[in-house]
Amino acid sequence: MPKLPKFSIPAGLRDSDPNAWSARVSSIFAPYIGGSLPQFYDPTEKATPAGAAEPMISWAAFPAALRAAVPSAEERWKLADADRALQDEYCEWTVEKKNGKVASITFTTEVPEYWDHLAENDPNRLVALYQKHVDQRVRRADLIAPNGSYRRDNRWNTSRPGRLMHLMQANNTLGAAVDLVARATEMRKQGGELVTDRQQLVRCAGLGNPLRNSDPQIASAVNVQAGLGNELTLADPLGLHLGRPLTAGLVTPDGADAADFWKIERGDAQHTLRARFEVPSNKNYLVGDIVDNGRPIKFGGQLADRVQVWIKAVIKPANHQPTPKPCVN
Repeated sequence: MPKLPKFSIPAGLRDSDPNAWSARVSSIFAPYIGGSLPQFYDPTEKATPAGAAEPMISWAAFPAALRAAVPSAEERWKLADADRALQDEYCEWTVEKKNGKVASITFTTEVPEYWDHLAENDPNRLVALYQKHVDQRVRRADLIAPNGSYRRDNRWNTSRPGRLMHLMQANNTLGAAVDLVARATEMRKQGGELVTDRQQLVRCAGLGNPLRNSDPQIASAVNVQAGLGNELTLADPLGLHLGRPLTAGLVTPDGADAADFWKIERGDAQHTLRARFEVPSNKNYLVGDIVDNGRPIKFGGQLADRVQVWIKAVIKPANHQPTPKPCVN
């Protein structure tokens, strides 16, 4: 299999200049290439053999750290809904209400770097997407500062009730995911023993937050393959993706299958970047009328408990003999 010609637009979308996006991704990869991480590679610079395995690494969307810190399910759902800074699993959501009840829950895994790219290369498209998916009232000045830079934390992409556009939590970036995968290719030792426990690995190597679902899961999966001598990268198209929610236990007033209320808004079934959970308008009830294991749905966090997020790695067979390094702290 030849080198990848260029990095694809997330989910294969046709939003804007693919060459400019590929160059941006290459710049994210660049600090990890050709240096001290020989088992991580850029697939546009180095060929990947045909049939190379592309395992899916998945984790729960609801923040593990918040679950551990707050025993009450209702309280943690409430806290997570109110502050997207707490939504740190590469997935964020916001809630719309009608007459005090949950009307829809919008989820996204779209990385902010892509929206920087749109602002720089096609600002009209940027505004049009906001107007389509968030609010018709969005204007260019809301999104782009006078100096031309994109406002990631603009007023339309905050923790407010309504619809969000893309990830905004500080750790939810493509750069963070690339950094995690690249640095997880290094083996680590502590007290003379190889580190294999996933949370210990994250702590030892400084690979993020050991209390998250995502960081230990990704780091461990990559580290195991690196320990076998293989090389690794991220599968194209790069991105974090949403899995369909597990809807067993959700009881609707009319017996309808709640799985049908999950509508993909950006991407497709294989690479979902944005989706909304909403009861069709021809039914006379709302999401808040659906019962979740005996409780009515009052929070987006209840559905986040049921959503999976995933990323794909690529495993290139190789015969490296990695030397474990000591912990960074």
